[in-house]
Amino acid sequence: MGESSTQARRSPGRPRNPEAERRILDAAVEEYLERGSAGFTMDGVARRAGIGKSAVYLRWPDRDALLVESVMARSSSIEDVDTGNLRDDLVQLAANLLRFLTNPLGFATFRIAVDAVANEAYRQVSQELAGRHRNATTRVFERAHARGDAINDGVVATVVECLFGAVSMQVLTAGLDPALRTDEEILEACERIVDLLYPALHRP
Repeated sequence: MGESSTQARRSPGRPRNPEAERRILDAAVEEYLERGSAGFTMDGVARRAGIGKSAVYLRWPDRDALLVESVMARSSSIEDVDTGNLRDDLVQLAANLLRFLTNPLGFATFRIAVDAVANEAYRQVSQELAGRHRNATTRVFERAHARGDAINDGVVATVVECLFGAVSMQVLTAGLDPALRTDEEILEACERIVDLLYPALHRP
Protein backbone atom coordinates (compact mmCIF):
# COMPACT_ATOMS: atom_id res chain seq x y z
CA MET A 1 0.00 0.00 0.00
CA GLY A 2 1.43 3.38 -0.98
CA GLU A 3 2.52 6.03 1.48
CA SER A 4 0.14 8.59 0.00
CA SER A 5 -2.93 6.40 0.53
CA THR A 6 -1.81 5.68 4.10
CA GLN A 7 -1.42 9.36 4.87
CA ALA A 8 -4.78 10.17 3.31
CA ARG A 9 -6.57 8.04 5.88
CA ARG A 10 -4.84 9.67 8.83
CA SER A 11 -5.62 12.93 10.52
CA PRO A 12 -3.34 15.83 9.53
CA GLY A 13 -0.61 16.65 11.99
CA ARG A 14 -0.41 13.13 13.40
CA PRO A 15 2.61 12.96 15.72
CA ARG A 16 5.31 10.58 14.53
CA ASN A 17 6.05 7.86 17.06
CA PRO A 18 7.11 4.61 15.36
CA GLU A 19 7.09 2.57 18.58
CA ALA A 20 3.57 3.66 19.51
CA GLU A 21 2.40 3.00 15.96
CA ARG A 22 3.90 -0.50 15.99
CA ARG A 23 2.17 -1.32 19.27
CA ILE A 24 -1.16 -0.04 17.99
CA LEU A 25 -0.95 -1.97 14.71
CA ASP A 26 0.08 -5.17 16.50
CA ALA A 27 -2.75 -4.74 18.99
CA ALA A 28 -5.24 -4.11 16.19
CA VAL A 29 -4.46 -7.46 14.54
CA GLU A 30 -4.71 -9.28 17.89
CA GLU A 31 -7.97 -7.53 18.77
CA TYR A 32 -9.50 -8.38 15.40
CA LEU A 33 -8.49 -12.04 15.61
CA GLU A 34 -9.96 -12.34 19.10
CA ARG A 35 -13.14 -10.31 18.69
CA GLY A 36 -13.88 -10.26 14.98
CA SER A 37 -15.23 -7.33 13.01
CA ALA A 38 -18.32 -6.87 15.19
CA GLY A 39 -16.30 -6.58 18.39
CA PHE A 40 -13.37 -4.62 16.99
CA THR A 41 -13.15 -1.13 18.52
CA MET A 42 -10.52 1.57 18.69
CA ASP A 43 -10.93 1.72 22.47
CA GLY A 44 -10.21 -2.01 22.67
CA VAL A 45 -7.09 -1.60 20.54
CA ALA A 46 -5.88 1.24 22.76
CA ARG A 47 -6.34 -0.86 25.91
CA ARG A 48 -4.53 -3.82 24.38
CA ALA A 49 -1.66 -1.62 23.18
CA GLY A 50 -1.39 0.12 26.56
CA ILE A 51 -1.76 3.50 24.87
CA GLY A 52 -4.23 6.29 25.53
CA LYS A 53 -7.18 6.09 23.17
CA SER A 54 -6.69 9.72 22.15
CA ALA A 55 -3.40 8.68 20.52
CA VAL A 56 -5.25 6.12 18.41
CA TYR A 57 -7.94 8.59 17.36
CA LEU A 58 -5.26 11.11 16.39
CA ARG A 59 -3.68 8.62 14.03
CA TRP A 60 -6.70 7.02 12.32
CA PRO A 61 -10.11 8.53 11.53
CA ASP A 62 -12.10 5.35 12.28
CA ARG A 63 -11.81 1.68 13.16
CA ASP A 64 -12.01 0.50 9.55
CA ALA A 65 -9.01 2.60 8.50
CA LEU A 66 -7.05 1.32 11.49
CA LEU A 67 -7.90 -2.32 10.79
CA VAL A 68 -7.09 -2.11 7.08
CA GLU A 69 -3.73 -0.50 7.75
CA SER A 70 -2.86 -2.93 10.54
CA VAL A 71 -3.25 -5.80 8.07
CA MET A 72 -1.85 -4.17 4.94
CA ALA A 73 1.21 -2.66 6.61
CA ARG A 74 2.33 -6.09 7.81
CA SER A 75 1.19 -8.31 4.99
CA SER A 76 3.84 -9.42 2.50
CA SER A 77 3.65 -10.65 -1.06
CA ILE A 78 3.33 -14.36 -1.67
CA GLU A 79 6.84 -15.71 -2.09
CA ASP A 80 7.78 -16.43 -5.69
CA VAL A 81 8.78 -20.00 -6.58
CA ASP A 82 10.77 -21.49 -9.44
CA THR A 83 11.53 -25.20 -9.13
CA GLY A 84 11.85 -25.68 -12.88
CA ASN A 85 8.72 -27.85 -12.92
CA LEU A 86 5.12 -26.63 -13.17
CA ARG A 87 3.66 -29.26 -10.86
CA ASP A 88 6.23 -28.58 -8.14
CA ASP A 89 5.87 -24.81 -8.61
CA LEU A 90 2.13 -25.09 -7.96
CA VAL A 91 2.72 -27.24 -4.87
CA GLN A 92 5.20 -24.74 -3.44
CA LEU A 93 3.01 -21.78 -4.36
CA ALA A 94 0.03 -23.32 -2.57
CA ALA A 95 2.22 -24.29 0.40
CA ASN A 96 3.60 -20.75 0.73
CA LEU A 97 0.07 -19.38 0.73
CA LEU A 98 -1.13 -21.95 3.26
CA ARG A 99 1.80 -21.20 5.57
CA PHE A 100 1.03 -17.50 5.38
CA LEU A 101 -2.71 -17.85 5.93
CA THR A 102 -2.30 -20.11 8.96
CA ASN A 103 -0.13 -17.64 10.87
CA PRO A 104 -1.92 -14.90 12.85
CA LEU A 105 -1.29 -12.06 10.40
CA GLY A 106 -2.16 -14.18 7.39
CA PHE A 107 -5.32 -15.44 9.06
CA ALA A 108 -6.32 -11.85 9.82
CA THR A 109 -5.76 -11.03 6.13
CA PHE A 110 -7.93 -13.97 5.12
CA ARG A 111 -10.63 -13.09 7.63
CA ILE A 112 -10.84 -9.45 6.61
CA ALA A 113 -11.07 -10.51 2.95
CA VAL A 114 -14.11 -12.59 3.89
CA ASP A 115 -15.58 -9.70 5.89
CA ALA A 116 -15.15 -7.49 2.82
CA VAL A 117 -18.22 -9.18 1.33
CA ALA A 118 -20.33 -7.25 3.84
CA ASN A 119 -18.08 -4.23 4.46
CA GLU A 120 -16.91 -2.19 1.51
CA ALA A 121 -14.24 -0.51 3.64
CA TYR A 122 -12.32 -3.80 3.65
CA ARG A 123 -12.43 -4.34 -0.12
CA GLN A 124 -8.89 -3.02 -0.53
CA VAL A 125 -7.53 -5.96 1.44
CA SER A 126 -9.58 -8.45 -0.55
CA GLN A 127 -8.49 -6.94 -3.86
CA GLU A 128 -4.85 -6.79 -2.79
CA LEU A 129 -4.87 -10.43 -1.72
CA ALA A 130 -6.47 -11.51 -5.01
CA GLY A 131 -3.94 -9.43 -6.94
CA ARG A 132 -1.03 -11.11 -5.19
CA HIS A 133 -2.48 -14.51 -6.06
CA ARG A 134 -2.82 -13.53 -9.70
CA ASN A 135 0.69 -12.11 -9.92
CA ALA A 136 2.29 -15.15 -8.32
CA THR A 137 0.46 -17.65 -10.51
CA THR A 138 1.02 -15.58 -13.66
CA ARG A 139 4.78 -15.78 -13.14
CA VAL A 140 4.60 -19.55 -12.64
CA PHE A 141 2.70 -20.10 -15.89
CA GLU A 142 4.84 -17.63 -17.83
CA ARG A 143 7.92 -19.67 -16.92
CA ALA A 144 6.14 -22.90 -17.84
CA HIS A 145 5.35 -21.48 -21.28
CA ALA A 146 8.96 -20.32 -21.65
CA ARG A 147 10.14 -23.88 -20.93
CA GLY A 148 7.86 -25.16 -23.67
CA ASP A 149 5.34 -26.93 -21.42
CA ALA A 150 2.16 -27.92 -23.26
CA ILE A 151 -0.59 -26.23 -21.26
CA ASN A 152 -4.30 -25.98 -21.97
CA ASP A 153 -4.62 -22.22 -21.43
CA GLY A 154 -8.40 -22.45 -21.55
CA VAL A 155 -8.56 -24.11 -18.13
CA VAL A 156 -5.74 -22.27 -16.33
CA ALA A 157 -8.02 -19.71 -14.66
CA THR A 158 -10.40 -22.41 -13.43
CA VAL A 159 -7.57 -24.60 -12.13
CA VAL A 160 -6.06 -21.64 -10.26
CA GLU A 161 -9.45 -20.79 -8.73
CA CYS A 162 -9.86 -24.40 -7.60
CA LEU A 163 -6.32 -24.44 -6.19
CA PHE A 164 -6.78 -21.33 -4.08
CA GLY A 165 -10.30 -22.35 -3.15
CA ALA A 166 -9.00 -25.66 -1.81
CA VAL A 167 -6.23 -23.87 0.12
CA SER A 168 -8.87 -21.56 1.61
CA MET A 169 -10.84 -24.59 2.79
CA GLN A 170 -7.70 -25.90 4.47
CA VAL A 171 -7.42 -22.58 6.30
CA LEU A 172 -11.05 -22.69 7.41
CA THR A 173 -10.58 -26.25 8.65
CA ALA A 174 -7.35 -25.69 10.56
CA GLY A 175 -7.67 -22.07 11.64
CA LEU A 176 -4.71 -21.09 13.81
CA ASP A 177 -4.17 -24.50 15.44
CA PRO A 178 -0.42 -25.12 14.95
CA ALA A 179 -0.79 -28.80 15.85
CA LEU A 180 -2.64 -29.32 12.57
CA ARG A 181 -0.13 -27.53 10.40
CA THR A 182 3.40 -28.91 10.49
CA ASP A 183 5.40 -28.14 7.37
CA GLU A 184 5.16 -31.78 6.30
CA GLU A 185 1.37 -31.69 6.62
CA ILE A 186 1.22 -28.47 4.63
CA LEU A 187 3.22 -29.96 1.76
CA GLU A 188 1.22 -33.19 1.78
CA ALA A 189 -2.08 -31.31 1.69
CA CYS A 190 -0.90 -29.12 -1.19
CA GLU A 191 0.46 -32.10 -3.13
CA ARG A 192 -2.93 -33.82 -2.90
CA ILE A 193 -4.69 -30.72 -4.18
CA VAL A 194 -2.28 -30.09 -7.06
CA ASP A 195 -2.16 -33.74 -8.13
CA LEU A 196 -5.94 -33.73 -8.41
CA LEU A 197 -5.98 -30.58 -10.56
CA TYR A 198 -2.76 -30.90 -12.52
CA PRO A 199 -3.94 -33.38 -15.21
CA ALA A 200 -6.58 -30.89 -16.36
CA LEU A 201 -3.83 -28.48 -17.42
CA HIS A 202 -2.61 -30.90 -20.07
CA ARG A 203 -5.88 -32.11 -21.54
CA PRO A 204 -6.63 -30.89 -25.08
